[in-house]
Amino acid sequence: MDESIRKFERYLGRRYPNRSTMKHYVSDSQIFQRFANKPPRQVTKLDIANFVEDQLGRGLAATTVNRRLACLHHFFEFLADEADDDTWANPIIWRQHRVKEGKPLPRDLSDAEVERLFAGIDHPRDRLMFGLMYWAGLRVGEVAALRVSDFIPAGNPEKGARLRVRGKGQKERVVPLTPALTQQWEEWLAQRLRVENDALFVTRRKKGISERGIQNRLAHYARQTGVAVTCHRLRHTFGRRMVEAKMPLPTLSKLLGHEQVTTTQVYIAGAGVDVRADYEAAMGRLEAERPGPPLFLALPPEPVGVPPSPKQSSVDEGGATVIPPEVSAASLDVSRFWADLPAWLTESLADYIAYQQRRWKPSQVAHHARNRSQTLRQVWCWLVEERDVSGFAALGRRDVEAYVDARLRADVAASTLNRQLRDLWAFLRFVEERGQPVSPGVFRVARLKEGKPLPRFLTDEEYRRLETVIRNKTAAGTRDDRLDRAWFYLLAHGGLRLGELCDLRLGDVDSMGQRLVIREGKGKRDRVIPLSETAVTMMDDYLVVRGTAWTDHLLIFRQQAIKPNLVQSRLSRYGKAVGMAVSSHRLRHTLATRLVNVGMDIVSIQRLLGHEKLATTMIYARVHDTTVERDFRQAMTRLEANQERRPAVDQTEPTSLVEEFFSHIHEPVFVATQALNCV
Repeated sequence: MDESIRKFERYLGRRYPNRSTMKHYVSDSQIFQRFANKPPRQVTKLDIANFVEDQLGRGLAATTVNRRLACLHHFFEFLADEADDDTWANPIIWRQHRVKEGKPLPRDLSDAEVERLFAGIDHPRDRLMFGLMYWAGLRVGEVAALRVSDFIPAGNPEKGARLRVRGKGQKERVVPLTPALTQQWEEWLAQRLRVENDALFVTRRKKGISERGIQNRLAHYARQTGVAVTCHRLRHTFGRRMVEAKMPLPTLSKLLGHEQVTTTQVYIAGAGVDVRADYEAAMGRLEAERPGPPLFLALPPEPVGVPPSPKQSSVDEGGATVIPPEVSAASLDVSRFWADLPAWLTESLADYIAYQQRRWKPSQVAHHARNRSQTLRQVWCWLVEERDVSGFAALGRRDVEAYVDARLRADVAASTLNRQLRDLWAFLRFVEERGQPVSPGVFRVARLKEGKPLPRFLTDEEYRRLETVIRNKTAAGTRDDRLDRAWFYLLAHGGLRLGELCDLRLGDVDSMGQRLVIREGKGKRDRVIPLSETAVTMMDDYLVVRGTAWTDHLLIFRQQAIKPNLVQSRLSRYGKAVGMAVSSHRLRHTLATRLVNVGMDIVSIQRLLGHEKLATTMIYARVHDTTVERDFRQAMTRLEANQERRPAVDQTEPTSLVEEFFSHIHEPVFVATQALNCV
């Protein structure tokens, strides 16, 4: 296995230059080598299971064991690719070997411990090093990598300077410095040895201090003061203090340089969330910020010239009972998608679609079945015709890669191709579990790297223009006008998905309680959301003219539940009137961005939108720079008030924390995000 690890090390050096990834992966591979002591091809699933038990028996944390499993998975994938052997199965089976991880509380220090620690730090270099972690949230590696030239002086002497920080993966960001840290920086430079090395923190040997050197210095002060502290605990403490000062999570995420806001979420472990209170406060601020009188007033309860929807007759002209279209028992037939495909394939495709139908929301079965069938037909037609695939066992990795290359030449988007790959893999897993031989290599086709598009939200000015157009075009108050107002505000103020909107039932509405029940949202998760007064008013105005229908759906058109394409076509028409491309999903993005920028808690927004992961919510919500300034000032004001109530221990600490913020926030100072080293 020695030679295999050396090859793996060279590969990692090419892929991850100037990063610690190679060191950790090689170390983990060597640990497994000492445990298994056999050639890589002879490693089995049982060996991996025994390795996991051995590591747990040594007292290692679940996160550490899972990290080593991830390394080994990468190692065996590399070896199979290097050998060009699609039959070499990876012995790591995640659903079998992965260890369930707990949710530890944040590892922060109390204020008293911080005061005791800094009271014992007398060296100006060390005081600045650890102050950057505690007051700016820098990682130990970022502190070690600082250069004298990274300092960006402040335009206003009363404000703090800025600092260019290099994080993991050579990603950079610019962070603010408090005036106190700026002063400490200048004091250290006045005493720093004059050397050619540009490293900010140098040792007596005139070399830049290493991460280990910084950690050793902190360990020295920890022994002197009796404070159990690490560099990362100082960073956690910075995050905890910002949370206690009520800084919104997205702002804190930017300050810490996290790529995923879920990483920042560990700093609010156990925090209570009141979605209704947060929503009402945010919507109140939005209404207060909107100029002019209220856009919509309640329409008369009995509109002139707008009769209710007529009741549909329950019998036809011959006296036979009419079956409502919504509950007609027509079976879903997708056999047309399998035309011209070989028999060995069509039976499995039909079984797979039937299997999936039981897992889809009833109202979306037809939509998902058509999309999934169309995708699988497109992929398999190409594989059969262009690669002459004659069975599941005959399908290889090169065949799938050839399909990807062909679609890329046809200018198919990376996101579309990744979705097609996921659909293909899901189908192949299905047939593999039912006894069909499938080459492990087909699952090793690399996903394409997708771009990170900006959130698709409307600006405040664009949203107001759209709202005004809808107000003007629905002023007559006809049945269709009221219908359009109802669905618009359910989308714009409730953040519903289009499918959730069309599936709403009369029993899901609680006008008196101003709330709405969303049943079987994405992932078949139910949720209850609050409604704004405007949304309730528009919905009640529509219910006056809704009338009766075959279905108990809330929104109906021509006696049937409203269809997604009707909502989308009308919304597009309103958008074209103001020169904008508007969709229901863009309104969902817009609501998230508006709410987060008036201070609504991001976890409350997550629950309002029905997201399983907080990172998904952050794709929707764009935090404006002015919001960062406001949140930071408010948080520091609260911290200042708290410190004024406590006796000062260290007179070198800043006396006016709110002045420690920076005046240049309107510039794009947070130019890049970084991944957090959780270890």
